[in-house]
Amino acid sequence: MFFIDVGSKDRLDSCFELSSITDMVGFEPNPIELDRLRNKNQQHPFQSLQLESSCLSDSNGEVDFYITKHASMSSLLPSDAQNYRKHFGTYQQFVQWQDNIALDKIVRVPSITLDDYLKDFTANVDYLKIDTQGSELQVLKGAEKWLNDKRINVLKIEVSTVAVYQNQVLFSDIDVFLRSKGYVLVDFMTYRDNYRPVFGKPEHKQHHYAPCGDAIYILDTQYLTESNTIKSAVLLFWLGYYSLGFHLLQNTAITKNDQKSISAFRFTEPRSKLKQLLINLCPPMLLHWLKK
Repeated sequence: MFFIDVGSKDRLDSCFELSSITDMVGFEPNPIELDRLRNKNQQHPFQSLQLESSCLSDSNGEVDFYITKHASMSSLLPSDAQNYRKHFGTYQQFVQWQDNIALDKIVRVPSITLDDYLKDFTANVDYLKIDTQGSELQVLKGAEKWLNDKRINVLKIEVSTVAVYQNQVLFSDIDVFLRSKGYVLVDFMTYRDNYRPVFGKPEHKQHHYAPCGDAIYILDTQYLTESNTIKSAVLLFWLGYYSLGFHLLQNTAITKNDQKSISAFRFTEPRSKLKQLLINLCPPMLLHWLKK
């Protein structure tokens, strides 16, 4: 397996069970977060690991990187405070959110296209995750050759329905771009808190809690080789899309017994199992209180 995580911050998006056969590359342009990531992965489980300080974009050179007070909100794009307030200004959490996205400092970082970074690689990218706070389409345009050549199998892209950064593209822009390259949307998972208080001021009842989420795409099966079809099916099982993964396996030459064996495997780390068990057992009211 070959995984690329763009915008890693303090955690690499990887499959625990596949780590020993995974070549992992992580991109994190925030120097502080990159140091934390390196320290955290001194003893890593991967077949190989490369952590890069460059910022992926649609051109090579240098760019300004806007580091916010909450590191996870840092971006190639400056925040759009006016539009942010327009959509979320009355929420009780707005002051905290506004502080999180406030600018801490601007650093100059090297930028590179994914096409240029991968120019000497021979294997397909099995899994590409991009979470770059509004510049995801720039990263994809920098990988246009690999996308055109159908050499990226599964993508997980953070997308937004409201621009919270200046010149930020929205989900529809990314969807049109990827569909034009032969990719099929599997799911759009929004970051939404379903807890809505019955009492309290109406303006504090956030219906649209978060304007973003993760979109999952796979390369259309007509472009997949036998090997890449099997690997994409395994990744879909890992991501939780069992019916689609099993459908892919049925279009390969592997035996029905092997199809059942692969689809029966459960990709869940022990810590995740415990967390999910607690979520299943806790009443929604208690879960909301624990989050707060």
